[in-house]
Amino acid sequence: MTAEADELICTHEPDFPVAVLRATGRLGFATVPMLRNAAQKALTDHPEVLLIDVSRLHADDDITLTAFPMLARQGVDTGTDVLLVGPDQRLHQQLERLGIARQVPVHRDPEAALAAHARLPGPRRMEVELSPEPDATRAARDLVDRACEQWKVGPLADTAALIVTELVANAVEHAGTPIQVSVALRSRHLHLAVRDESPLPLERSGGEDEEPGRGLLIVEGMSSAWGCVQTAGGKVVWATLRLHPRR
Repeated sequence: MTAEADELICTHEPDFPVAVLRATGRLGFATVPMLRNAAQKALTDHPEVLLIDVSRLHADDDITLTAFPMLARQGVDTGTDVLLVGPDQRLHQQLERLGIARQVPVHRDPEAALAAHARLPGPRRMEVELSPEPDATRAARDLVDRACEQWKVGPLADTAALIVTELVANAVEHAGTPIQVSVALRSRHLHLAVRDESPLPLERSGGEDEEPGRGLLIVEGMSSAWGCVQTAGGKVVWATLRLHPRR
C-alpha cells in the first residue's frame, strides 16, 4: 500500500499474542493523532506484544516521534510491550537524537524484535489444548485454579474460573473446533484467552433468553476488559481481571 506524500496510512494486523501496526507515509503534526488512535485501538486487544512497523515511515519533525514513548507507556497499562521495527537510517538517527530509542526498543525487523523480546522475562503463563467436548469447561477451570494458586492470586480464582467457563462453553457450542486456553499473569492484570479455529460471527439480534449473549454479558460484567480478535487461523476471545482494584 502506498501513501501520498502528505498522508499517513496505519494498517492494523491483529493477532494474539503478537499484533502488528504498519505506519506508512509521513508523520507530521496533522497525522500524529491518526497514529495514536490506531495504536490505541490495537492496544485495546491486549496483545502481549505490539510491533509498530516504521520501515516506510518518515517524520517531518523530530518532536512528532515523541508519540512513541507515550504509546509505550500506555502499553504498560495493558501489559503490552510496544516495539518499533524497521526504521531506515534517517529515522533511526532521529529516534536516537531524541533519546526515544532508549525509551522504546527499536529493532531492524520483526524477527529480531521477537527474538530480543523472547530473551526478556515474560508473563507467567499456563496453557492447555482442549477438544470441543462438554468437559472442556472443567479442564479450563482446573487450569485457572492451578494458575491462581501457584501465582498467589487466589482472590481472583472464582471470578476467573467463571469467566473462562463462559468463554470455553461458547467455543464448544459455536465453534466446535480444537480450543486453546491460556492464562497469563501480567504486571497489572490476570489475562484469560480462548482461541478457536472459527471466524468471528456476523452480528445478529437475538432474544432475551439467547444463551451465548447471556454468557458474554457475564464476561463483560465480571472482567476489567474483554474483547475478540480475528486471527489468521480463527479468533481469540480474551478477558482481563485487574490484580489490584482501582483506588
